[in-house]
Amino acid sequence: MSLPTFRESAERNFDDLDADGDGFLTRYDYMALAQQRLQRTGVRPDTPDGEAVIDAFLNAWDTHARALDTDRDGRISKEEYVRSFEILVRTGALEAVLAPISRATFTLADRDGDGRISAEEFRSLWSRPGTDLATVFAEADTDGDGRISFEEFARARHGLLIGGA
Repeated sequence: MSLPTFRESAERNFDDLDADGDGFLTRYDYMALAQQRLQRTGVRPDTPDGEAVIDAFLNAWDTHARALDTDRDGRISKEEYVRSFEILVRTGALEAVLAPISRATFTLADRDGDGRISAEEFRSLWSRPGTDLATVFAEADTDGDGRISFEEFARARHGLLIGGA
């Protein structure tokens, strides 16, 4: 199986972000994604962890809207997103925007606060249908200790977003 191209990765990421499936990214989509993360982990939005997740997603929306909404209509089309994806990756801007989401999401999943995510905690995060969670977890757990550190999580998330590109 070949590794995905930037375009394939961008299209897949766009589809993941388009929470309402209308073909555009809006502030609503980012808020809906934050709320989905909170619901899956059972964290209330009015807690510090919940507020951190919401803030991270809304900050990502603000940054994406400024950088990607080229026609300034308040929404990002798939083509706007795809055209800019490679530039975002190559300049490090994508990772800079998504780092707070990664940190906040990791913290949500790490319910026992030990700085590592167990396989059970990992299940509360994962939302991509059709994925073998045991395989994804094992691939992310690069040191094989049965738990995922933040560094392992960040590397795995980066690989998921960028693919082989």
